[in-house]
Amino acid sequence: MRHRSLLFALTLGLSAASAATSAGCAVEQDEEADFTEDELTTKLSVDRIPSARTFSSVSIEGGGFGQAGRLMKFLVDARTAAKKTYFINQNYKVGGKQPSYAKYHYYFAKHELGIADDIASFNQATYNSATKRYYAGTVQTYTLGDAEELVYAIQFYPDDVISEEVLLDACKTVRARITIPNAKVAFVATGPQQTFARVGPALRAAGIEPMTIDQVLGSVKYLPLNPGEAWGYLRIFPRDSGELRPTDIPVFDELPLDLTVVAGTITRAYQDVTSHVNLKSKERGTPNMVLRDASPTQAKLAAFADKPVHLKVGKGGWVLEATTAEIVEQKLRDRTNKPWIALPAVAERTARTYDEMCPALAASCTENGNRFGGKAAMLGFLANKSVLGRVSQPGSMSKKVGYDLVPFGFGIPVQFYRDFVDAPENAALKAKIADLVAREKAGTLSPNERARLAADVQALFYKARIPAAQMEQIERQLAALKQKVPNLDEMKIRSSANAEDIPNFDGAGLHDSFSAEIDKTDNPDFSCNVERVAEGGVVTKLKVKPKTPQCAVKAVYASLWNPRAIDERSFARIDHATAAMGIAVVPAYDTDDEVTQNGVLITRAINAEDILGYTLSLQAGNNLVTNPEPGTVAQLTLATFSDLNRPPRFTVARYATPTKGAPPLTRSVLEEPKMREIVDVGRAVETAYCSVKRGYYDGDCKLVAFDNDKPRALDMELKVLQNGRIVLKQAREFHGR
Repeated sequence: MRHRSLLFALTLGLSAASAATSAGCAVEQDEEADFTEDELTTKLSVDRIPSARTFSSVSIEGGGFGQAGRLMKFLVDARTAAKKTYFINQNYKVGGKQPSYAKYHYYFAKHELGIADDIASFNQATYNSATKRYYAGTVQTYTLGDAEELVYAIQFYPDDVISEEVLLDACKTVRARITIPNAKVAFVATGPQQTFARVGPALRAAGIEPMTIDQVLGSVKYLPLNPGEAWGYLRIFPRDSGELRPTDIPVFDELPLDLTVVAGTITRAYQDVTSHVNLKSKERGTPNMVLRDASPTQAKLAAFADKPVHLKVGKGGWVLEATTAEIVEQKLRDRTNKPWIALPAVAERTARTYDEMCPALAASCTENGNRFGGKAAMLGFLANKSVLGRVSQPGSMSKKVGYDLVPFGFGIPVQFYRDFVDAPENAALKAKIADLVAREKAGTLSPNERARLAADVQALFYKARIPAAQMEQIERQLAALKQKVPNLDEMKIRSSANAEDIPNFDGAGLHDSFSAEIDKTDNPDFSCNVERVAEGGVVTKLKVKPKTPQCAVKAVYASLWNPRAIDERSFARIDHATAAMGIAVVPAYDTDDEVTQNGVLITRAINAEDILGYTLSLQAGNNLVTNPEPGTVAQLTLATFSDLNRPPRFTVARYATPTKGAPPLTRSVLEEPKMREIVDVGRAVETAYCSVKRGYYDGDCKLVAFDNDKPRALDMELKVLQNGRIVLKQAREFHGR
């Protein structure tokens, strides 16, 4: 079975981003004889680290909150005063495979120390107690700021409840066995309970600089958000992102809100790991990195400006080297030279409420995307009593929290879009779409040519009219919803395409959603107009005029032909002729109260391979995490797990910057009880989804949250209102790591 033993998670040890900046960390030590190559390849562990060479040999790339650097696990037997330190060789193999006792602290202790503890008692004595029989953690290397030398960071699992005095003893014990001449060593607190207020001076006196994980991520110059390789033309701070092609590797100050398909991305500014651009990079396998000194004059970059290059983004560093135009073109052909994928068509012609879509929890509840599109189908799944349900249903999660977690509303089926395009009065629109599809499939359009053709198609959508029978269904559903939801006057008409939230293509951020007022009146000719709202010179919002349900539906339909959506579908070889738009209709999210926070929950620890938990990104106000306003950064939090009977531990790896130009916050956007409620909701959703979704997970679904090696995860977007209520906007599968 894929899942790890529940009790458990903590046998993985820890890994967290780390380092130190104080020159006072350096400690002169006598040189010791180094290990031979034979010893380093055959030993399960070593008792000291006398050189950078030894550390490199027994460590592996990546791990931790940021994936940069190298990681090595250690175990200290602290049962007697004569403590013994073991640095576990992460590259140790038996028969070509890494045995469990070279991966997990518990199994190492059983194999090497001969302990008789079961896994539960070992975890209790190692992680869950302030006094300990064993110290278990990692040493991870980082390069901070402009420094060239590595920092060796001692860290403990984020859930470890180590006391300050034990922390001091553990760090001094490990530090004494790291005898690399002049090595800089740090302790990095990876959980809020790992404090060093009392022992900070003693740590520094021992040559160990104490830091928090937020300080570390604020200092690390290089972050490999998505490791990988790319071949393309290096475009440093491009002036017109509309001209970027799949053969380009742009270098940005910060990621634009709207980015077409490119071969890879580099930014100077820190990125939200759950932004649409980073998640799409993970889905399609294109490298994405942060380089804090990126600029047109940065030496490594400037030499390759506008030239064909090969970029390698690794956990231990990055490489940029020359290549040829022929290789760049061949690499693109290798990725895209495959048949077009036709999407299935289901002739569902009835708009249905979310409560009707999934009356009984079954596999069919996860297969409604072909009928209503991904967003609407998943809202139907979430509304099932055995998932989140309604506050009126005893035993549901909504009943437990005391309010409805899933918005009321309905899904407009994908078939409505097809019938709309096929209507005789919209023949000109249908012909224009066919022409665009043919030219796009030919592969000869430049980005700006694609944009002009797409604008022509969208203009015809705004002039067309929804068939009367369809509009009558929509208006009946709106009237029924108005009876159900008090004070309802504004709706959110959300995109829900059949070409999103499907295997190997999530489509996040490709299409647009619009607000509509139920009582607004259409123009006599039913024409509409979409306005772009800019803030600081950057388009951040789209508004449809008049703000009627008909215009909002047509504007969402038109967004199927956004240039970025066309480009992404072409890259994934999804047949544009079979793409169609469903719609998810929900009340405006501030109907009950003002929106005070936005969030994204991913049911795995992103860029943190050895940590078991969820990634929670939060931002203050109504600024989206997925498409952040320029100059803002969301709070990055890891909710780490140890067992079913203990609540998650929250580690803020990066505090939010809600306002451009303002300093980061110094406290969490949400208090811990509300974050715990969000995580509990996420676990309920993932457990239910796991139980019915074919192929999601092959282990015990009760333990799915405790397996960071699971092949898939869920990506959930949410809002928190001033009254404390959480509103689940959507959920989708996520295949990245």
